[in-house]
Amino acid sequence: MKFEPVEYVLRDGSTAVIRSLNQDDANAAVAYGAAICAATDFLARDAGEWTITVEEEVKFLESRLSAERAAMIGAFIDSVLVGLTDFSPVSMTSKMRHRAHFGISVLPEFENRGLGTLLLQTLIECAKNIGYEQLELEVVSNNHKAIHLYKKFSFITCGTIRHGFKHKNGSYSNLDMMVLELT
Repeated sequence: MKFEPVEYVLRDGSTAVIRSLNQDDANAAVAYGAAICAATDFLARDAGEWTITVEEEVKFLESRLSAERAAMIGAFIDSVLVGLTDFSPVSMTSKMRHRAHFGISVLPEFENRGLGTLLLQTLIECAKNIGYEQLELEVVSNNHKAIHLYKKFSFITCGTIRHGFKHKNGSYSNLDMMVLELT
């Protein structure tokens, strides 16, 4: 799915462009993936586990642009990719095709400017337009900033996966399952 560029003025006065990623963004997307995995412990991959090549990313972005029920949307400041959100169907089976799973991230140095809100607002709008009835995600239970954002959009917690993440040091984090009904 393609989302046309929209320009926004952020809280700090800077300008962000929210748009679909395309094949020309593959280098930026690979670099972003490595940077965000290194910057936070709240994602499923640790630093060094992001091993996607530019060629693989080109194919992935092509598939997202041509997909009817999936999207990859980025936030750009001064043409630099600083945030990402994406969604895809939980399943294409008739009983579950109304549900989409999504992810969202913003580089730490660009947080607290409203980018997460803009990305999630855009994602919700796109998902509704496609016909999804429900958005779902898993979030680390102590990721309070993210949970606050989701609750702002009326996501509800519907369960917890105890020890959903096991960290390199042997400790665990729980994952909260959150859902937003779009109908």
